[in-house]
Amino acid sequence: MAMESESEEKAAALAHLKSAMSDLRALRQSVSPVEVENAITAIVAFLRTDWHTGGGRRLQQFVWSLWNMEHLVNLYDLASYSVAPLTEAVIVLFRAAMVDVLTEAQKRRLLTDSGELARWERVCEETPEDEEVLYPGLPASGEFLMKLAVSAQRSEKRAEDARRNALQKAGIDGGAGEPA
Repeated sequence: MAMESESEEKAAALAHLKSAMSDLRALRQSVSPVEVENAITAIVAFLRTDWHTGGGRRLQQFVWSLWNMEHLVNLYDLASYSVAPLTEAVIVLFRAAMVDVLTEAQKRRLLTDSGELARWERVCEETPEDEEVLYPGLPASGEFLMKLAVSAQRSEKRAEDARRNALQKAGIDGGAGEPA
């Protein structure tokens, strides 16, 4: 009896996995390679000449966020400065990134062909060694980010205190995870 139940659970898990893989495959196939290339071309063309504008700055933040996790993007801000062809290009690249069909080579080409990588390298050379390279510019002022950092540290402390209190109430040592 237990074997049947275990066997049924394994079969259900396998069926669920197959379904999820099929769904992911369908999502990936829904992203047109031609649309991705057209989107890259549109964004490259804009950033080559208009990287210094308000819309260009927001587009830089988006493009760099596709490359690594060290950039903030305010999607409301990005949307409010976009024009129709670029909006479509951003949507296509975002979708391609979300379903993991935007390749490393495409991201690198986007940064290289648009001049972004060269601008980043120039800022790197100008940045003192004891400072972080801030490129593209941050979507908020230094003063706001300082306040945000203080709030984040306090929030982390409150969350850690709450976690410790909950573990203590449950009779678990918050450090080692052993019963108290």
